[in-house]
Amino acid sequence: MNDRPRVLVTEHLGAEGLAALEAAVDVEAYDLLPVDELPRRLADFDAVIIRSAHRMTKDLLAGAPQLRVVARAGAGVDNIDLDAATARGVLVLNTPGANAEAAAEHTFALLLALLRHVRTADLHVRGGGWNRQAFIGTELRGKTLGIIGIGRVGREVARIAKGFGMHTFAYDPYVGEEAVRARGAVKVETLEELLARAEVLTIHTPKTGPRLSHRELALLPRGAVVVNAARGGLIDEQALMALCDEGQLAGAALDVFSQEPPPDPRLLARDDMVFTCHLGGSTDEAMRSIGTRVAQAVVRALRGEIPEEAVNLPFPSLDGVVPGQLLGVGRVLGRIIGATGGEGATLHVACRGGLPDEAAPITARAVLTGVLERVVDGPVNPVNANLRAQEAGLGLSIGIEAGGPPRVAAWFQGQEERQVEITVSEAPRIRRMAGGRFDLRLPPHLLLTQHRDLPGVVGRVGTLLGGAKINIGTLELDREIAGGKALMALGLDEAPGADVVDQLRQLSEIEDVFTVATSEMEGGGER
Repeated sequence: MNDRPRVLVTEHLGAEGLAALEAAVDVEAYDLLPVDELPRRLADFDAVIIRSAHRMTKDLLAGAPQLRVVARAGAGVDNIDLDAATARGVLVLNTPGANAEAAAEHTFALLLALLRHVRTADLHVRGGGWNRQAFIGTELRGKTLGIIGIGRVGREVARIAKGFGMHTFAYDPYVGEEAVRARGAVKVETLEELLARAEVLTIHTPKTGPRLSHRELALLPRGAVVVNAARGGLIDEQALMALCDEGQLAGAALDVFSQEPPPDPRLLARDDMVFTCHLGGSTDEAMRSIGTRVAQAVVRALRGEIPEEAVNLPFPSLDGVVPGQLLGVGRVLGRIIGATGGEGATLHVACRGGLPDEAAPITARAVLTGVLERVVDGPVNPVNANLRAQEAGLGLSIGIEAGGPPRVAAWFQGQEERQVEITVSEAPRIRRMAGGRFDLRLPPHLLLTQHRDLPGVVGRVGTLLGGAKINIGTLELDREIAGGKALMALGLDEAPGADVVDQLRQLSEIEDVFTVATSEMEGGGER
């Protein structure tokens, strides 16, 4: 039986990307799948990779219950219903920055074509002309470059500008002064300050970046030029035309437009502007990089990891912490709480010891997942755990506590004495559970008994499990006093069936039995 995940590729991905996929999953790939074919094809796949020709709508997602990952081979996710994907627990990936060098180089291709009249001079020569005086250009050396957004593409633009001898300034409220300087620019605090300086203005932000209307563009020095190779709609094209007509701006170079293709014939007829058809990231090298990167991210996601390309489940960079371990520990911890009868209106999650503060939110999502698996209908995973908790009326409190080894603890409000605590390490260990203290290496399957501390109980439980051919890997006991209440935690090599659990409960000394699947890839715990 073939249990490899299936991945649908709807547009050309490249040989390297397909090879990376085919090494780990089954692939059905198209250079361009007809849009009306996507709903019928999608239902049988675990992941889909799209570019820009297809849209992942709420209805499409609803018709693909097997789908776990939607990946965009590109920077934006405008053609993916992010809210619907998150609600269904579908991980959304994209590949920002994979085409950063290509987009930065295209920015300068546009800029040089504009300042050196490449388009109009080309047409002039093709028409038999040779009037050199008609195409006197402008140099970049010594000019002031203003960059809005100095992320992956913006920093590449700053690097290239240094080679041209430009003076580079940047406005980016999300990047500190030292980081901007390290990226080759001088930080300015306001957009208005940048605009007042920039003889050349280029923008490199997502669609959430600032919009440049007539008011903002009019702040540029007289004779400035504007480049947009980022996102359509960030710059008012009507304002650009008006300011060029007034002589305030010398020209513009656009790779992206508010509407693509641009419908305004007056815009397209201008000789003081240069246009390309959304080509910023369209190089052989960038396409290969994007294809390989998105393929590798999809494979990691299907393995249960959180790749850095995740959009609706961002995982911070954590020194010394393996994301998969943190998610696995949190999810198992939540399963143990749910399986051992914990309940309440608010769940408390504490990250203790050496865990970085940034780990707390994603850890809490994992704990919520484990708790909710048993009590909600439909899929629940770290992608939609917060949303499903809200729907279930379950509150969440997150705490950070110093001291001791890295570990995660959780309990319901008013039940701190029944908290569960597990260390985060290469070999996680259960430290607390159901009111008892343990030092139990996390087993493949956990069986916990509450019983009276009487001679022979351990032997009878072992005999029953042995008769069912279930091997005990580890065993730990905790008790209040001799002859009183006791807990026994058993690490099993395989899960006990419901009949075995019923037989254990029928033993006179046994008060209750709990079983938990502790493998992160297994199903939820069962009481």
